[in-house]
Amino acid sequence: MKRRQLLLLALFALKAKLISSFVPTSNLNISEPSKLKMHMSSSDTSNSTKSDMEKAKAMIAEAISNGAPAYNAGDIEGCARIYKSTGGKIAKLGLLPLSFKTSLEKVVQCTESDDNEIAWAFRRQFDAIMDYQIPFMPDDGGANKWTLEKFSDTVISSQPMNINDNVMGGISQGQWVKDASVFTGNTSLANNGGFASLRWRMDRVQNWSYAQGIYLKVKHSNPENHTFRLILKDFTCEEVRGANYKNIFGNPLSNTMSEDQNPIFIPFSAFDKIESMGQKLGGPPFNRSSVTEIGIMAIKPSIIGEFELKIKEWGLYY
Repeated sequence: MKRRQLLLLALFALKAKLISSFVPTSNLNISEPSKLKMHMSSSDTSNSTKSDMEKAKAMIAEAISNGAPAYNAGDIEGCARIYKSTGGKIAKLGLLPLSFKTSLEKVVQCTESDDNEIAWAFRRQFDAIMDYQIPFMPDDGGANKWTLEKFSDTVISSQPMNINDNVMGGISQGQWVKDASVFTGNTSLANNGGFASLRWRMDRVQNWSYAQGIYLKVKHSNPENHTFRLILKDFTCEEVRGANYKNIFGNPLSNTMSEDQNPIFIPFSAFDKIESMGQKLGGPPFNRSSVTEIGIMAIKPSIIGEFELKIKEWGLYY
């Protein structure tokens, strides 16, 4: 990678770190956004289409672009007014999954008189909504549309690496049970941790440019709440410490999984944002012609405590 590209990635990482390091203080007793996401279910996502979420996010982005400068200029009342107006409109339009809608309505209806508390209560809700991604789930119509190419032992090594939050002082644990094709473990919030992952390094760089994406047939614990991350790395990621691409998936029908289960299809085009240590960078989208690593992650807030993910089958679809 060229030096200029690396410099741009570093600058984007620094910018993201500075933004995320500004943590508000507030005493308003409203549900934590992280807990909202942990309790999201497939029934929630079915009540809100992707376009609805995008519309809500656009409204929030506009509110923050006006409210944040007002707050920083000392007009806290104006910021709170903008946020409350936007929050009320979003809740009324029914653009959000039920869990988010319920919590946002609590903030809208709150009788708190402190504008600072109100502003930050809305901002926490807004940030959680902006961060939320509807997980990829089994596709009823895709099974007959695509050709499936199951991963072979020559592509995916038999034993992955374990990368857990102990690299940052956490105590979460995860392991791969090879004979059962099961990823099992326990995520803990201790020491600011909360993730466990498996990484399969490629013996040689893979060119998957002929494929549309990754498919998975999985069954997992707590199907209504647990979601997992699929991780991919390419040449660009190898140049930036800790960089990778992630997407969320889950199978809310895990308890009724049958032999002819519909796969979860995750297109490569969805891996459009490179990240490092949870922070989005400004790099290019995933390059499917230079694949160096694939992985699976269990992470807070959707998974806190014990988890189990059985991979019945996975591979490429085209």
